[in-house]
Amino acid sequence: MTEISRSIFRPQEGAVLDLASLAIVAEQASEAHSAWLSARWPGATGLILDGFEVDGDVAPVGPPGTVRPDGMVGHATVRPGRALIATRGGAFHVVTLDAPIAVPWPDVTGPQVRGTLVLYATQTAESGPGGISVARERLTVQLGFLKPDAPESSHLLPLARAIGNSQDWTTDLARILQPEHPAIRQLLKRFERLEETVWNAEPEGAVWDRQVFGRSWVRYQTVASAAIQAAVVQLSTHSLTTLERARLVATLRQQLERSVERAATELLQMIAPSEATGPYRMVAGMSA
Repeated sequence: MTEISRSIFRPQEGAVLDLASLAIVAEQASEAHSAWLSARWPGATGLILDGFEVDGDVAPVGPPGTVRPDGMVGHATVRPGRALIATRGGAFHVVTLDAPIAVPWPDVTGPQVRGTLVLYATQTAESGPGGISVARERLTVQLGFLKPDAPESSHLLPLARAIGNSQDWTTDLARILQPEHPAIRQLLKRFERLEETVWNAEPEGAVWDRQVFGRSWVRYQTVASAAIQAAVVQLSTHSLTTLERARLVATLRQQLERSVERAATELLQMIAPSEATGPYRMVAGMSA
């Protein structure tokens, strides 16, 4: 029989609390965070748990949470929030921003600058009185802008990224959002309009031409409406990560292409995947 074993921390009366035992204690929280994150988003190295949003007006198109920051101020304002973030060494930590913070735009173009606003954590050694060595380090979280061609790194957690029209910033890059979040409510309203398109559409499309569901157009509309309602139920009842939302929208588009193709085209225009980055690229069949 093949065995898998490892050391675990178990305090006992009279036992020696050596360095190896303390290392196990230090690693436990990071391992728990890593296991939870890998279950929700395999391969992810960080996630916005709540907040850390960029102030701005809601953009008319784009992935959920796309905003248009105020171009009259010289900074982006990031709201308070919590995030699960990895350091360069791969350890996971939960970090909290307690008050809004202003992050200066990198040049005079303001929100029209190209690039990505990221969150990252660094660790520095600490010492006790007189420079004595202590068993702790200081975790410092910083926010800053990266150029569009800057290489990605696992310790950089994206908060917002400029999209193609030079006005809007998409923020749904690595987030978990609750059903009551404004970005989700906005997406649900878009789905309401999408359902109107379904029921107002005339018989057309390759699926109709092939008579996949027979000669009754109402059947095609019913299939499309059921797919939209299934997506609405998921969004309205579950907290989802960006990856899970992108999968949901991509699957919805596939279902609409198999029923009312005009609605599939409208969904694509709503999410604007030609300007989208990250997981939402899969809506247009592109790799993330």
